[in-house]
Amino acid sequence: VGVIPVFLGIFWFPALRRLGRRAMTFLMAATAGLLIFLGLETIVEAFEVAGEVPASFQGVGLIGIGAVATFLLLDAISRRQTGLSGSESEQHIAVAMMIATGIGLHNLGEGLAIGAAYNVGEIALGNFLVVGFIIQNITEGLGIIAPVLRDRPSLGRLALMGFIGGAPAILGAWIGAFAPSPFLAVLFLAIGTGAIFEVVYEIGKLIQKDATRQPMPMTVFSGVLTGMLVLWITGLLIK
Repeated sequence: VGVIPVFLGIFWFPALRRLGRRAMTFLMAATAGLLIFLGLETIVEAFEVAGEVPASFQGVGLIGIGAVATFLLLDAISRRQTGLSGSESEQHIAVAMMIATGIGLHNLGEGLAIGAAYNVGEIALGNFLVVGFIIQNITEGLGIIAPVLRDRPSLGRLALMGFIGGAPAILGAWIGAFAPSPFLAVLFLAIGTGAIFEVVYEIGKLIQKDATRQPMPMTVFSGVLTGMLVLWITGLLIK
């Protein structure tokens, strides 16, 4: 569910490098749209699971703490990396790593859902989730490489991005299968929400920087809308 589909998306890197500036801006905007949809989906799931958390743990408050703290922490890390790295290429790689981290935290929640389904004996549901998330994660692999298409990242860095984006699904599946916990599920989903929206913020800054050279508002609009529609249609096919 996690590693292989994400790498299938990353394998498109050589072909996508041939795209022009407008096409790359569109792909970046589509990545932002994809992540916005994932973030909304994740926070809705968090609120649904929060209803199963004992009242003393205050599930809604836990969502707020996890999401806000993660957003601010990743923003601080991003600003520090930007300050340490003078080259534009390194800044692009830092954003790609952030996207991989956000997707990885989201995939942690997906793994929890799969593991929990198997834990309660819902084998058909678990298999259904596996197939659906495989399709979704291929598009997420494309999103990870979008910021670095103009650069030449090493194979090792691309492999690391794929691992960061996909491997948490494995950990999530183990936790969901062997130690199902609504409290952990809410916390992980909240962390994933904060990470995803921080990454959207970082992509927005990259797009804004490109817009100072060549404004492309309709390209950005159509890209964001396309990214959201892709996951919406994927969801229709899955559900």
